[in-house]
Amino acid sequence: MWLEVELDTGDQGLRVSARGSRGERPPARELLPEEGLDALQAFASKVGRAVRGGKPLDPAALGDAQRLYGELIDGDLRDVLVRLGEAAKESRLLVRLFARERALQVIPWEALCRPGTSEGFWGTDPRLLLARGVDSAEPWEPREVRGAVRVLAIAPGAHEQALAALRAALGASIESGEIEWLDPIAGPDVSPRVLFDRLRRGKTPHIVHFLGHGGVDASGKPMLRMADDEEGEEVWITAEALGRELGASFYEELRLVVLEACEGAKAGAFGSAAEVLGKAGADAVVAHLWPVKADVARVCSTEIYRALTGADRTAGDIGAAVAAARRTLLATSAEAFSPVLYLRGSDSVIFNFAGRRVSKPGAKRGSKRLAPALQGLLEGAFTTVIGDVDEDRAVLRQELTSFMKENGDARIDGLSLSTLTQRCVLRFGQEVLHSLFQQSLTQTPHGEIPPLIEAIARFVRPGVHITLLWKPHLERAIAAAHPHRTVYAIQPSLVGSSGKPRVVKRAAGAASWKMEPLLPKRFDLESEIVVLRLYGGYSAEPRPIFSPPILTDDDHIHGLLGAEGLRPPSWMEELLARPRIQPGLFLGLSILDWRHRMLLRWLYDQRPAPKDSVALLMPDAEPGEVEIWDSGGGLPGAARIAAITEDPAQLAPLLADFGPGEAR
Repeated sequence: MWLEVELDTGDQGLRVSARGSRGERPPARELLPEEGLDALQAFASKVGRAVRGGKPLDPAALGDAQRLYGELIDGDLRDVLVRLGEAAKESRLLVRLFARERALQVIPWEALCRPGTSEGFWGTDPRLLLARGVDSAEPWEPREVRGAVRVLAIAPGAHEQALAALRAALGASIESGEIEWLDPIAGPDVSPRVLFDRLRRGKTPHIVHFLGHGGVDASGKPMLRMADDEEGEEVWITAEALGRELGASFYEELRLVVLEACEGAKAGAFGSAAEVLGKAGADAVVAHLWPVKADVARVCSTEIYRALTGADRTAGDIGAAVAAARRTLLATSAEAFSPVLYLRGSDSVIFNFAGRRVSKPGAKRGSKRLAPALQGLLEGAFTTVIGDVDEDRAVLRQELTSFMKENGDARIDGLSLSTLTQRCVLRFGQEVLHSLFQQSLTQTPHGEIPPLIEAIARFVRPGVHITLLWKPHLERAIAAAHPHRTVYAIQPSLVGSSGKPRVVKRAAGAASWKMEPLLPKRFDLESEIVVLRLYGGYSAEPRPIFSPPILTDDDHIHGLLGAEGLRPPSWMEELLARPRIQPGLFLGLSILDWRHRMLLRWLYDQRPAPKDSVALLMPDAEPGEVEIWDSGGGLPGAARIAAITEDPAQLAPLLADFGPGEAR
C-alpha cells in the first residue's frame, strides 16, 4: 500500500493533492492562506537551529510541527491515509512526498508532529514509512544480493576523519560479512577525472556513500565539491554529471546513494542533488538536510546499514532503515530530522536477500585475507579461464632444450616455448615434437591436480569454463567438487575449424567419464558445467586419450583462426554467450604473452572483458604487469581488469577456509 502526496506553491499558500495505491484521489486543496511559504520556512529555521545545536525541538518549534501536521493531514486526505494504513496491515504504508519546488524540498516534512503528542513525528511513525518521491522514466526493481552488500565511499579532499568514522561505523558489519568495504575513492587528488576513472575501473557497488560538501550554482544546479586543484582553487561537478557517470552502475547493481554533508557544508544543498541522482536511476538516495557532527553521522550510518544489510533480513528496506536511524537519533536531539530519503519506486525494498548467504570476509591464516575483488567475484557467477599453472610447460621446455642441443641446435636459450616447439617442428617434424611432448608429460603424474585448481573448482557454478592445460585437471577437479552435476569436457579439433569436437561426459552421480559419440543438441547451463579444452592434450577418461596439442606459434595462430577469422565454430558460439557477459577469473594468463592476449580477444569477440573480472598473477609475474592489467593495456576497449598477485601455496588454503563455493 502506498500514498503519494504532491506539494506545490499555489496562488496564496501551499497546494496539496494526493493519490492512493487503490485509486484514491482526494480533492486537492490549498493550505495556509494567511502565511503561505513563510510559515514553512520559519518552521524549517527553527528545526535547523535545533539540529545545529544538537538539541530537541523547543516548545515553539514543536507547536508549529503539530499545527502544520494538523493542517496538512486533514479532511479527505486524513481519511485516505487512515484507510490505507489499516489495509496495509503487517506491512507499513509507504507515503511519498513530491515537493515540486526547491523551496519546498528544504522543508523538514519529517519533523511534522501529530497533534496531541510530543514525539509523534511523521518521519519516525512506526505505522508508516515516509520518503520523498522522484519522477523518473527508468524502470525499478529490487536488486538480488546473494552475499555481502558492497559499499563504496567517496570522500574528495580533506575528509579523512569523516571517512574513518564511516569505516568504524560499519566495522561490525564488515567483520561479519554483511558488508564488503570497497577501496574508497578518497584524498586530495580526487578530481572529476580521477573519480570517473576509478568508478569505471572499480567493482560495481550496491551503495555509494559520498562524504563532502554540496552546493547550488548561480543557475540553480546542484553541485558536489571535488578536491581542490593544484592552485588551491575549488573544483565542483554537477550532480547531473555524477548521475550520468553512475548511470551504467544503476542498470547493474548500484541501488542506493548516500549524500552525507560534512560539518561546514551548506544546509539544504544535497536535497536537489538527491532528486537529480534519483532521476538518473538511483532507486533510493539518502541525503542530509543539515551538516551533522561526526559522532551523530556515525550513529546514523551504523543504524541505517545495520537495519538495511543485517544477515537476519530477508530484504533490504531502506525506508525502514532510515526510520530506525531517526528513532535512535531522536532519543537525544532533533538531528534525527537531518537524514531524508528520496525514493524512485513505489516500494522501499531495494535489495532482495532471498537465497543470500553471508560469510566472514576471507578466512585468516595469520593476517592474510582474500583480496576484496577476488572475494566478490567468488560470491557470484563467473567464468574460469585457466592458463599456465602446472609444471608441464617447464618440463616440456627442459626436454626440448636437451633434445635440440643434442642435435646441433645450440642457439635456443631465451626462446619462448611456442617458438622453441615451432623450431622443433620445422627441423624434425610434428611427429617428433608430439613424441617429445608425450614423453615429457609422463614425467609428471596425471592424477595430481594442483591444489589451487582444486580450491577454485569448489566455487565454480553451472555454465562454461575454459582451460588451456594439456592435462584434464580443471574438469576432474570440478567433477570431484560437484558430484551431483553433469560435467562435459569438449576438445575442439581446432578452435577455429568446423571439425568434429571430441566430447567426454561425467554424468551427475556417476563415478567415471565416458566419451559421447555426438555433441549434445543443447546444454542446460543452469545446472550443467561445460569445460572447453582449447589446447588439446589428454582427456579425463580413466585411460586418457591423446589429442594433438596446441604448441607452436603456428598452432596458436591457426588454432584460433578459421574460415571466418577469429569467429568460433557455430556449435561453440552458443556456449560462449554466457562467458561474454559474466566476469572472468583469469588464472595463469599473462597480458605480456601474445598467446593470451589473442585468446582474450577471441573469447570476448574483440570486445572488453566483462566488468569485475579478475586476473590472478603468480609471484614471478613480470614487473609492471599488474599496472598493465589495471590500465587495460593490450586489450580491446582498454578493458581494465583487477590484477592480484598471489602465491598459489598460500591462496589455496585461504580458499579452502573461505567457503565451499556453490556447494554452500
